[in-house]
Amino acid sequence: MLVLLADAKQVVNTAELGEKMMVSPKYLRKLAGPLERYHLIRSVQGIYGGYTLGRDPREITLAMIFEAFDENINITGCASKEGCPLNEECLTRPVWAHLENLVSREFHHITIDKIVENKLES
Repeated sequence: MLVLLADAKQVVNTAELGEKMMVSPKYLRKLAGPLERYHLIRSVQGIYGGYTLGRDPREITLAMIFEAFDENINITGCASKEGCPLNEECLTRPVWAHLENLVSREFHHITIDKIVENKLES
């Protein structure tokens, strides 16, 4: 949703977004609530209403989107403290925790504008 709004650079209604994303406009309106509260998008009322970005796309990171939905960046449940009964005895847990840390750091650097412009470092 954020990527399409950044690419459009204008107000887009949920019917248009839903068509492009192949999801229902009703579902998008549910997603919009947390994104709006976190000021990642802005609602525009009226006949030509819809949504637009609430911030510059260079400022919006993937980590911010996770935060808006109160989600953690987890690649596997076993890296969390309550995720695995083996927990501290597991020899591979540090590997998963390390990889999760790397992914989390990347999510703080990947911005919406980088996705739109396809400028992700490989």
